[in-house]
Amino acid sequence: QNDVNGIAWCLADYLPDLGIKYLWMGEHHYKSQVPFNMPTVFQWESPSGKPILTYRADHYNTGNFWGIEQGDIQKTEPKLLHYLSELERKNYPFDAVGVQYTGYFTDNSPPSIIECKLIREWNEKYAYPKLRSATASEFMDYVTERYGDKIPAYRAAYPDWWTDGFGSAARETAASRQTHSDMTAVEGLLSMAVLKDKCLPQATHQQIEHIHESLLFYDEHTFGASESVSDPLCENSQVQWGEKSAYAWEAVKRTQMLYETSVGLLQGDLRRGKNPTLTIFNTLNWKRSEMLTVYIDFEVIPRNQFFEITDFQGHSLKVQPIRYRREGCYYAIFAEDIPPMGYKTFEIVFKQPSTDTGTITINNASIENHFYKLQLNPDKGTIQSLYDKELNCELVDSSSPWELGAFIYEKLGNRDQLAQYRLDDYNRTGLSECRIIDSSNGPIYQRILLQGKSPGTDEAFGVNLEIKLYHDTKRIELEYAIKRLPETDPSGIYVAFPFQLPEGKLAFDVQGGTVISGKNQLEGTSTDWNTVQNFVSVQNNQAQIIIGSSLIPLYQLGDINLGKFQYQKQYERPHVYSWVMNNYWNTNFKASQEGEFRWSYHLTSSVDPSNNLATKFGWSSRIPLYARVMPTGTENHKPTEYSAFHFEKDNFLMTSCTPSKEEGYILLNIREIDGKRTNLRILNEDGQTIPFTLVNAIEEKLENET
Repeated sequence: QNDVNGIAWCLADYLPDLGIKYLWMGEHHYKSQVPFNMPTVFQWESPSGKPILTYRADHYNTGNFWGIEQGDIQKTEPKLLHYLSELERKNYPFDAVGVQYTGYFTDNSPPSIIECKLIREWNEKYAYPKLRSATASEFMDYVTERYGDKIPAYRAAYPDWWTDGFGSAARETAASRQTHSDMTAVEGLLSMAVLKDKCLPQATHQQIEHIHESLLFYDEHTFGASESVSDPLCENSQVQWGEKSAYAWEAVKRTQMLYETSVGLLQGDLRRGKNPTLTIFNTLNWKRSEMLTVYIDFEVIPRNQFFEITDFQGHSLKVQPIRYRREGCYYAIFAEDIPPMGYKTFEIVFKQPSTDTGTITINNASIENHFYKLQLNPDKGTIQSLYDKELNCELVDSSSPWELGAFIYEKLGNRDQLAQYRLDDYNRTGLSECRIIDSSNGPIYQRILLQGKSPGTDEAFGVNLEIKLYHDTKRIELEYAIKRLPETDPSGIYVAFPFQLPEGKLAFDVQGGTVISGKNQLEGTSTDWNTVQNFVSVQNNQAQIIIGSSLIPLYQLGDINLGKFQYQKQYERPHVYSWVMNNYWNTNFKASQEGEFRWSYHLTSSVDPSNNLATKFGWSSRIPLYARVMPTGTENHKPTEYSAFHFEKDNFLMTSCTPSKEEGYILLNIREIDGKRTNLRILNEDGQTIPFTLVNAIEEKLENET
């Protein structure tokens, strides 16, 4: 993997089982640090300890820095010998080194034979060292055969510095993240259909592959032309961004169609009767009780008709209207006890009106329930205090320059300073003209809406922050809405979460496991910011605070770190800053973004400091409970609950479940999340063991594995 300077940790698990022996990282140093002080061969281990032999090479054009593509040995000789002298000075441990080059000194270059002539001329002139043009695997074979017992091992993540580019296209990145989540649900629904012996449509596997391929092409590390910032309106910049963004929207469209396919396969098995029904599907591997948003049109529930949503034992779910359309309404519904990898059906029963809880009273700009007390700062549009009644402690660091939920607009004097590994020309401002404009209380949550103004956003629309405090679950949500003005000057947006917890350490979820910031990540990998999959946690031995966002992946941990470029992550306080938007690259990424954008955060705190809790809170908040509303029909007496399977132990996470290429089977990807050696048993609804075969990522059977 050349150019990019990080890689997903889960690949250390997947690649060895695919028969891939070696990984090369030819890293570019631009706006980044690089692991190790010289080219290094090491065993890179996954969280479970599975190793792949990895080479952190130098830059992929190192040979071109010597000028070998010019074929002039006189020019190449001093640079090459200086390189070898530097390796000797650093105590490089091997008698061979792998150096990359391209046929011409440019990215994505075709090969050239000029270098072969130079190599032959060098070897005729010198007895030592010899040069040879070789494949990557030949160098790795050489090292392992001669130095296998001297190769160090690192069980650590390899976070990428260049993912800050996701902030240059917040809307499309949010769409990609939401589609990843939706596909976890869709493939789970299709797997339920397989286990119910349904026949999938012929092209289903191709559709799944096409969606994932589209997501991969969007998530790839650059977003457009080399002149995207220097000349954003030129044809090449416009066309390349159109092509890039199309991958995200193609995935969005096809995923929504596949939702319909998946539920259509299951629809005949769902309970129907004299009342409309609501079936809620859970595609994760544990029982879930949480809120989901459901649209129901007026044909099913007439306007102004009072109703209850009940299970078939008469227990009612809490329902709260969110917003109305001309033809229907969106409802918040607090679903209870939806079985793992299964569903539960409820009835919609019409009833007489009840008393509305109506508007809440705000005393001294504070709201509270039996979990939390929030003290607002209406003048700043922030939360200045968040008191946890269970932990009996304040969660907001009052010494922070930014209060919890603070909207921060940042303007750089120039973008070139970051390429020089510094930041000394910038300005940051919070909201102005803030006020509380609405509040209400409902069966599921109470809410307050604040509004303020910020540079870089539409003044009439404002910056809107809705705070939701849930009644029956320990959960707070912060929902933001802005209309971003197009700015090609370098600017960014953050949201502040200055948490405090005695001796609290920052942890975050990556592809494949959990990283303790600055600990189990390779030194030299991304420290100024990190791309987070599902949660950031502040943990000590007695408690933790957990935050995540379904749509925003970038976080700066410990402080606003822009321009620090720490080689080893260090921080004084467990502050968290969500990095919503930026346009700080000078190439390959969008120069500006504009228009209305909405995003949100979910947070909780607990006396349970485990990764298990943080992982499940993060995944439950991102992977949607899916709902299907059915009108009245003929009573069919179908079961109201179904669970395809569950795990005997609760320290497993099923990151995906999808129909196998082999008819009648499904493919599970399972991760242990507490760092414990644990036997895996998969059980059906009756508690009986379900047999399984261990395979690799492309479904080839693995021998001698347990």
